[in-house]
Formats: sequence, C-alpha cells, structure tokens
Amino acid sequence: CNLACGMCVKQSPGSGILTGDMSREVFLSLLPAFPKIRSLILNGIGEPLLHPELVEFIRIAKRVMPKDGVVGFQTNGILLNDALAESLVQAGLDRICLSLDSVCRDTFARIRSGGDVEDLRKAFRSLAAAREKNPGSPLRVGVEYVVMRDNLHQLPEVLRWAASLGARFAIVTHLLPYDSSQVLQPVFDANLDRAVDLYRRWKRRAE
Repeated sequence: CNLACGMCVKQSPGSGILTGDMSREVFLSLLPAFPKIRSLILNGIGEPLLHPELVEFIRIAKRVMPKDGVVGFQTNGILLNDALAESLVQAGLDRICLSLDSVCRDTFARIRSGGDVEDLRKAFRSLAAAREKNPGSPLRVGVEYVVMRDNLHQLPEVLRWAASLGARFAIVTHLLPYDSSQVLQPVFDANLDRAVDLYRRWKRRAE
C-alpha cells in the first residue's frame, strides 16, 4: 500500500502480513469460476491501483462473467488520474469505492498517514470525466467511511461533500482496533458483561 493508515491491520505490531501482488498465473487459474459469479471484488489488504495488471484483470473478468456480474474494488484514490480512470472505465469497471474518512485536511492526514483529502477531490473529478467520455459505462462511484470517535461527527458533511462530487453510495464501517493505540477509537464498546462472561466460560473450558 502507498499509505500507512493507523487503523489498518498491516500497521499493527507483529501482523506478519506479506506485501505482494496476485500473479497473472493465479488470476487466470480462477477463470473457470468466473462465468458463475455475480461479484468480483479485486481487493486484498493493500491498494489495488498499485497492481500493474489491474486494468487487464478487469477486462478479462468482464469478458467471461455473467452480463449482470459486477467487478469492483476499494481504493484510497491517490493514484487515480484522468488516464487511469478512463482505462478503468473502458475495461468495464462497474463499481469503485473511495476511502474517505474526513473532509478536514488535518483529520484526514492523521487518519490516513501520507494522504490528502485533495487527492480524493482529484479522483472524483477524474472518474466523472471518464464517465462523461464513456456515457454507456455502468460505473457507480461511492465512498467507504470508517467510523471512529475522532471523525463520527463529520460523517454527514463527508456524505454531502462526496455526493456533490458524484458519489452515489456509501459504505460505513466500524473501526476494529488491532492495536492498543486504537482501543478508545471505536464508537461502541463490544466488551459487554455478557460477552466477557461468555469468553471467560469458554476460556476455562479450553484450559
């Protein structure tokens, strides 16, 4: 990935997650399944736009998937420019989801270390331009928002901002703290008394 987001499992101590791209050989080995799938999400724990064959993978998948099949992915949007956006649209991309956790530059930079909210504005504009040049494109643009205590109050503003730039759907997810520095950020407490009792009971049985 080209960012170091604090809430990502890759940033937690000892995660042991290896960095790499899916090979063309592995992707092509999956082709027999493609005529039967309705949705193909080209995501791992990383940034899809860094994959050198992403556009070609989309093109290959769209050729063999059902007509109502959807190909999409989630991205931080930093690498999106006019040329890449048009390539994605021409390859047949159906859905793209931009990670957007704040429209305040300071908050955004703190959450997504190395990023800038202006990168997202440029990404939206590039996608809009590509769709305008390819009016038959099925592409739907949306945002993904990770809710935490530091940005919960900004959600309505972010949704309005994204909609004004062409977003047509939003995925809002809760923060899962992988590291002690994130423990106070979830907007709800999953450690209810009943949950703790359940854990302790089964822990005793395991022991």
